[in-house]
Amino acid sequence: MGIPHDIPQDKGGESAEPAATVDQLRVEIEQLHAAAHTTAVLEQAKGLIAGRLGCGLAAAHTHLLEVARDSGVTPEVTARMLLTPEPGTSAARPAPGAVIALPGASRTPPAPPPGPAPPAAGDLCAQIEQTQRIGNLGWGLWDLVAGEIHWSDQLYCIFGRDPAEGPLPLDRLPEHVVPSDVPIVVHLVRTLLDGSEKVDNEIHILRGEETRDVRLMGEPVLDTFGVPVAVRCVCQDVTRWRLGERTLKASRVQLERRLIAAERHQAIEMQRSILPLPEGIVTKPGLRAAVRYLPAGHSARVGGDWYETTAIEGDGVFLAIGDVSGHGLQAAAAMARLRNGLSGLAFSGAEPDRLLGWLNRLTMHWPTSLTATVLAGRYDPEERTLTWSQAGHLPPVLVRDGKAVTLEPPEGVLLGAMEAPEFAVETTSLEAGDLLLLYTDGLVERRERGLQDGLDLLIHAASTAACCDPDSVLDHILDIFGGPNPDDDTCVVAIRIE
Repeated sequence: MGIPHDIPQDKGGESAEPAATVDQLRVEIEQLHAAAHTTAVLEQAKGLIAGRLGCGLAAAHTHLLEVARDSGVTPEVTARMLLTPEPGTSAARPAPGAVIALPGASRTPPAPPPGPAPPAAGDLCAQIEQTQRIGNLGWGLWDLVAGEIHWSDQLYCIFGRDPAEGPLPLDRLPEHVVPSDVPIVVHLVRTLLDGSEKVDNEIHILRGEETRDVRLMGEPVLDTFGVPVAVRCVCQDVTRWRLGERTLKASRVQLERRLIAAERHQAIEMQRSILPLPEGIVTKPGLRAAVRYLPAGHSARVGGDWYETTAIEGDGVFLAIGDVSGHGLQAAAAMARLRNGLSGLAFSGAEPDRLLGWLNRLTMHWPTSLTATVLAGRYDPEERTLTWSQAGHLPPVLVRDGKAVTLEPPEGVLLGAMEAPEFAVETTSLEAGDLLLLYTDGLVERRERGLQDGLDLLIHAASTAACCDPDSVLDHILDIFGGPNPDDDTCVVAIRIE
């Protein structure tokens, strides 16, 4: 702006009437006055916002631009609206409690409902500080345009940072979290600086020698072109709540372990009352036997594995082993019923195949669906022969002269699968010093290996036993198999032929 150099000349070479020039100068001077007044209004509005929100002038300018954008008016109009006193108040400054429009707010604030007068500005600030302290939360503002950062006092407390050190730049926030959270925090910072979206995540910050659980909630502030000009964050220290949750969880886990241990103890006691285990060697006509029963390693439930060695006068020794499907009281009840029923039927003198046929009828009449595997046989001590049948059960292993083999099983399907199945009979000749192994699938079939691998391991374990003493052989086998099956009960019977 300035005095024009090209002044109109009249025809005689003299200067024209300067009225037009004077009018132009007057317009320019009025524009300068208006611009100066607008600048003063904007500066006053920025100062008012900075005082109310406790932030710097740059952040206040950002807030003013946001209000203008969301209200659909120019920043000058917005500033004048903020500075216009309410009726009955002094024109020098807004009355305490006067409404300052925030981003996204309605242009015309609703009338306050009748009630007590709003608190004074000082009281309001005190209440905000109390809220931050009680809720252990603080706020931070990163002005990307002016390069200024503003933190509330409580945010310094949350990060354990001396206010004299000043607030942290956003790009240094990953330096103050646990190593495992660094990728997450880097991503959160990039999201905020890119203006992509809001963030709400829980991070673990390092505060000296301790780790604090902090919920980080942030949003980018965008200008009219969608470019981030600031970042606002609220952080809340939730360490006490998370500690309470972890303590409660640990207590619950401890209680569950105690309950499981108590239930397991009760289950084992119940199992022993239903299926008493012999102490040491069991001596029957023409044989000596040892038994091992191992409940599932990770289960407190009663299982359905069972065995039987009964001397029947004049008919040798009745041998049996079985496994009822499922776990729990129902399986235990079915196990007891089948075991006791088969033991009673054995005194009839019937062949093993007929015994299994009768036992299948008993299984089919069980109130609920039930299946079971059984191996039943009769040992003749005079002839040293074993006459046996099986219903879906794994065949015995015969150990002779240090070599173990699996006996070829006769035909037979598991109990409860058919109404009237056919069971075949097999007769095996034995010799003095032979060792028979009867077992349930819990020994050889495990999660980490298949059935055939388990059978091969059993053959290897039986072949490498140092002696044929039943007790020693069982100890050797179970040691090779690594103890109880975590998922299934195990029953093993070792029988030495005399």
